[in-house]
Amino acid sequence: SSGINAEWPLRPGSMVLCKLALLVVVIFQARCIELCERAPECGGSCYATCDNSCGCNPADIVTYGGECQDQGFCQSEFLHLEDCVEEGGPSCPTMVWMDKLLHSFTRYDFRIDVRSIEEWEEGHANMSISTPGLSKNPASGYLDNIGGLEDKHILVYCRSGGRAFAASQNLLRYGFKDVNSFYHGGFPNLAAAITEQSEQSEDHPNKNYCYISGGSDICPTPLPLSHINSVEDIRSLGENIVLVDVRPKREPYLKTLRNAKRVPNKPKKIAKFLAKVEEDATIVVFCAEGTLAFHAAKAMRAGFGGKIVWIDNGGYEELKEVPGIKQL
Repeated sequence: SSGINAEWPLRPGSMVLCKLALLVVVIFQARCIELCERAPECGGSCYATCDNSCGCNPADIVTYGGECQDQGFCQSEFLHLEDCVEEGGPSCPTMVWMDKLLHSFTRYDFRIDVRSIEEWEEGHANMSISTPGLSKNPASGYLDNIGGLEDKHILVYCRSGGRAFAASQNLLRYGFKDVNSFYHGGFPNLAAAITEQSEQSEDHPNKNYCYISGGSDICPTPLPLSHINSVEDIRSLGENIVLVDVRPKREPYLKTLRNAKRVPNKPKKIAKFLAKVEEDATIVVFCAEGTLAFHAAKAMRAGFGGKIVWIDNGGYEELKEVPGIKQL
């Protein structure tokens, strides 16, 4: 060892630095062991990337009760919002800015609003899920609202971006895989931007606007395909459901759902159809993927006072696989 010291002499203070580095390693290992000791049978709060201090089977290690990521991470390794915006990393959600949302707000499977109940009641998007406190609490406490969505394309937002980011990381800890955090503002800014964009267009109201406002005297109500798990989700819309297929009746669109009415998206055809619809009916419009259904439903909205819903982000091919749809 004396030869080594002669060839690479330690500078003053080097020994202190080495001891500090060793101390950091010891503390890190102790923290990992502590996490594992809280769940001696593996699982619970044991994180996958603490070098597996307790010798758990990696397949059994869970974070807050959910499955670990392919690239796991310790709680201490979670990055700050600014780091995720600039560089990203395994503990980062996808960071989303305003311009992107103005083009993609309707394409998410689910929209999670983590603002307080009071903020939610001041105004919220149609079909969004309220999870107040998710920015501070484990996702496992919200499974009544978000259980089963681990593989879905999810957008998280709040009032300004901070809580949305923290909530997104909680979802990642639990095993959610496709989490998108809106950091360039919050719901009030987004609602104002979407409203301005729609009102300035020749196509007002547009899809984004109807997602924000929900059913109104100018908007039909959106029902994303991701919100339909069984025929009961459609039955719950009203007692008198009228299914309407607005795809052109030609190849490859000759087949349709049982009891669905074929109504081409043309003013005279729509007027003729509406003249025969009962006032208490709930009209549910679908097409191949949602766009044509939205425009047809919007046209029907102008001539029908009852409830009109359009199926979005999917259509006939997906609806025919919904359990129980043939009995509707």
